[in-house]
Amino acid sequence: KTHHLLKRSSGINAEYGEALGYSLTVYNSYRPLDGFLIELRSQLGSVSGDSLRRHANSFFNDAILTDVTLIYSPSQIALAAVIYSSEQNHIDISTYVKSLATDSATHAKLLTTIADIRRHLQLNYKFQISSSKLKEMESKCASITKCLEIENEDPSSAEDKAGKRLTKRRKTVDEMELDPL
Repeated sequence: KTHHLLKRSSGINAEYGEALGYSLTVYNSYRPLDGFLIELRSQLGSVSGDSLRRHANSFFNDAILTDVTLIYSPSQIALAAVIYSSEQNHIDISTYVKSLATDSATHAKLLTTIADIRRHLQLNYKFQISSSKLKEMESKCASITKCLEIENEDPSSAEDKAGKRLTKRRKTVDEMELDPL
Protein backbone atom coordinates (compact mmCIF):
# COMPACT_ATOMS: atom_id res chain seq x y z
CA LYS A 1 0.00 0.00 0.00
CA THR A 2 2.80 2.43 0.87
CA HIS A 3 4.63 1.53 -2.36
CA HIS A 4 1.47 2.38 -4.31
CA LEU A 5 1.20 5.79 -2.58
CA LEU A 6 4.86 6.58 -3.27
CA LYS A 7 4.51 5.53 -6.88
CA ARG A 8 1.39 7.65 -7.29
CA SER A 9 2.93 10.72 -5.65
CA SER A 10 6.16 10.46 -7.66
CA GLY A 11 4.09 10.19 -10.84
CA ILE A 12 2.21 13.34 -9.89
CA ASN A 13 5.48 15.15 -9.18
CA ALA A 14 6.83 14.03 -12.56
CA GLU A 15 3.73 15.40 -14.28
CA TYR A 16 4.18 18.76 -12.53
CA GLY A 17 7.82 18.82 -13.54
CA GLU A 18 6.96 18.13 -17.17
CA ALA A 19 4.23 20.78 -17.16
CA LEU A 20 6.71 23.34 -15.81
CA GLY A 21 9.40 22.31 -18.30
CA TYR A 22 11.73 20.80 -15.70
CA SER A 23 13.72 17.63 -16.12
CA LEU A 24 15.19 15.34 -13.49
CA THR A 25 18.74 14.07 -13.89
CA VAL A 26 20.11 11.46 -11.52
CA TYR A 27 23.87 11.04 -11.41
CA ASN A 28 25.48 7.82 -10.27
CA SER A 29 29.02 6.56 -9.89
CA TYR A 30 29.07 4.06 -12.76
CA ARG A 31 30.14 6.48 -15.49
CA PRO A 32 33.08 7.91 -13.49
CA LEU A 33 34.07 4.31 -12.68
CA ASP A 34 34.28 3.52 -16.39
CA GLY A 35 36.53 6.55 -16.90
CA PHE A 36 38.82 5.54 -14.03
CA LEU A 37 39.09 1.96 -15.33
CA ILE A 38 39.91 3.13 -18.88
CA GLU A 39 42.65 5.41 -17.52
CA LEU A 40 44.04 2.66 -15.31
CA ARG A 41 44.23 0.23 -18.23
CA SER A 42 46.04 2.80 -20.36
CA GLN A 43 48.52 3.76 -17.59
CA LEU A 44 49.18 0.38 -16.02
CA GLY A 45 48.47 -1.91 -18.96
CA SER A 46 48.24 -5.11 -16.96
CA VAL A 47 45.18 -4.12 -14.94
CA SER A 48 42.28 -6.50 -15.32
CA GLY A 49 39.15 -4.39 -15.70
CA ASP A 50 36.77 -7.23 -14.91
CA SER A 51 38.21 -8.03 -11.50
CA LEU A 52 38.41 -4.33 -10.58
CA ARG A 53 34.84 -3.80 -11.76
CA ARG A 54 33.52 -6.75 -9.76
CA HIS A 55 34.85 -5.41 -6.44
CA ALA A 56 33.90 -1.83 -7.34
CA ASN A 57 30.31 -2.93 -8.03
CA SER A 58 30.27 -4.64 -4.65
CA PHE A 59 31.41 -1.35 -3.12
CA PHE A 60 28.61 0.50 -4.97
CA ASN A 61 26.01 -1.98 -3.75
CA ASP A 62 27.07 -1.25 -0.18
CA ALA A 63 27.13 2.50 -0.82
CA ILE A 64 23.59 2.56 -2.20
CA LEU A 65 22.29 1.18 1.10
CA THR A 66 23.62 4.24 2.95
CA ASP A 67 23.36 7.99 2.55
CA VAL A 68 26.92 8.25 1.21
CA THR A 69 25.53 8.99 -2.28
CA LEU A 70 23.86 12.10 -0.86
CA ILE A 71 26.99 13.35 0.89
CA TYR A 72 29.76 12.73 -1.67
CA SER A 73 29.95 13.26 -5.41
CA PRO A 74 29.70 10.29 -7.82
CA SER A 75 33.35 10.68 -8.91
CA GLN A 76 34.56 10.60 -5.28
CA ILE A 77 32.56 7.43 -4.63
CA ALA A 78 33.85 5.89 -7.86
CA LEU A 79 37.45 6.66 -6.91
CA ALA A 80 36.88 5.17 -3.46
CA ALA A 81 35.48 2.07 -5.18
CA VAL A 82 38.53 1.82 -7.48
CA ILE A 83 40.92 2.13 -4.54
CA TYR A 84 38.95 -0.47 -2.57
CA SER A 85 38.92 -2.79 -5.57
CA SER A 86 42.65 -2.38 -6.18
CA GLU A 87 43.32 -3.28 -2.53
CA GLN A 88 41.15 -6.39 -2.87
CA ASN A 89 43.05 -7.39 -6.03
CA HIS A 90 46.47 -6.47 -4.57
CA ILE A 91 47.16 -3.92 -7.32
CA ASP A 92 49.17 -0.82 -6.48
CA ILE A 93 47.54 2.27 -8.01
CA SER A 94 49.14 4.86 -5.72
CA THR A 95 50.95 6.54 -8.64
CA TYR A 96 47.65 6.81 -10.51
CA VAL A 97 45.92 8.38 -7.49
CA LYS A 98 48.83 10.83 -7.08
CA SER A 99 48.49 11.81 -10.74
CA LEU A 100 44.87 12.84 -10.12
CA ALA A 101 45.89 15.59 -7.68
CA THR A 102 47.66 18.75 -8.78
CA ASP A 103 49.65 19.20 -5.54
CA SER A 104 50.33 17.46 -2.24
CA ALA A 105 47.61 19.38 -0.35
CA THR A 106 44.97 18.31 -2.90
CA HIS A 107 46.29 14.74 -2.78
CA ALA A 108 46.02 14.70 1.02
CA LYS A 109 42.49 16.10 0.84
CA LEU A 110 41.55 13.49 -1.76
CA LEU A 111 42.85 10.65 0.42
CA THR A 112 41.01 12.07 3.43
CA THR A 113 37.75 12.17 1.47
CA ILE A 114 38.24 8.56 0.31
CA ALA A 115 38.92 7.48 3.90
CA ASP A 116 35.80 9.34 5.05
CA ILE A 117 33.68 7.55 2.46
CA ARG A 118 35.00 4.16 3.52
CA ARG A 119 34.53 4.99 7.21
CA HIS A 120 30.99 6.15 6.50
CA LEU A 121 30.21 2.84 4.79
CA GLN A 122 31.71 0.82 7.61
CA LEU A 123 29.74 2.71 10.26
CA ASN A 124 26.41 2.89 8.49
CA TYR A 125 26.15 -0.24 6.39
CA LYS A 126 27.34 -3.00 8.68
CA PHE A 127 25.17 -2.28 11.67
CA GLN A 128 23.38 -4.65 13.98
CA ILE A 129 20.14 -3.92 15.76
CA SER A 130 19.82 -5.13 19.32
CA SER A 131 16.73 -7.13 20.23
CA SER A 132 15.48 -4.37 22.54
CA LYS A 133 15.83 -1.78 19.76
CA LEU A 134 14.08 -4.14 17.36
CA LYS A 135 11.15 -4.57 19.79
CA GLU A 136 10.94 -0.80 20.18
CA MET A 137 10.85 -0.35 16.41
CA GLU A 138 8.18 -3.04 16.07
CA SER A 139 5.99 -1.33 18.66
CA LYS A 140 6.37 2.00 16.86
CA CYS A 141 5.42 0.34 13.58
CA ALA A 142 2.40 -1.25 15.24
CA SER A 143 1.23 2.13 16.57
CA ILE A 144 1.70 3.74 13.18
CA THR A 145 -0.26 0.92 11.57
CA LYS A 146 -3.01 1.37 14.13
CA CYS A 147 -3.13 5.12 13.40
CA LEU A 148 -3.34 4.45 9.68
CA GLU A 149 -6.16 1.98 10.23
CA ILE A 150 -8.05 4.55 12.28
CA GLU A 151 -7.63 7.12 9.50
CA ASN A 152 -8.98 4.66 6.95
CA GLU A 153 -12.04 3.72 9.04
CA ASP A 154 -15.56 4.70 8.15
CA PRO A 155 -16.10 8.34 9.28
CA SER A 156 -19.40 7.49 10.98
CA SER A 157 -17.71 4.92 13.24
CA ALA A 158 -15.02 7.47 14.14
CA GLU A 159 -17.75 9.96 15.11
CA ASP A 160 -19.41 7.28 17.26
CA LYS A 161 -16.14 6.65 19.08
CA ALA A 162 -15.60 10.38 19.62
CA GLY A 163 -19.14 10.66 20.99
CA LYS A 164 -18.55 7.77 23.40
CA ARG A 165 -15.33 9.41 24.66
CA LEU A 166 -17.16 12.70 25.20
CA THR A 167 -19.96 10.93 27.11
CA LYS A 168 -17.39 9.14 29.26
CA ARG A 169 -15.69 12.47 30.08
CA ARG A 170 -19.03 14.02 31.09
CA LYS A 171 -19.73 11.13 33.45
CA THR A 172 -16.33 11.61 35.03
CA VAL A 173 -16.91 15.35 35.49
CA ASP A 174 -20.41 14.74 36.94
CA GLU A 175 -19.05 12.19 39.43
CA MET A 176 -16.43 14.59 40.76
CA GLU A 177 -17.24 16.18 44.08
CA LEU A 178 -16.87 19.88 44.30
CA ASP A 179 -14.73 21.07 47.14
CA PRO A 180 -16.39 23.79 49.24
CA LEU A 181 -14.40 26.95 49.37
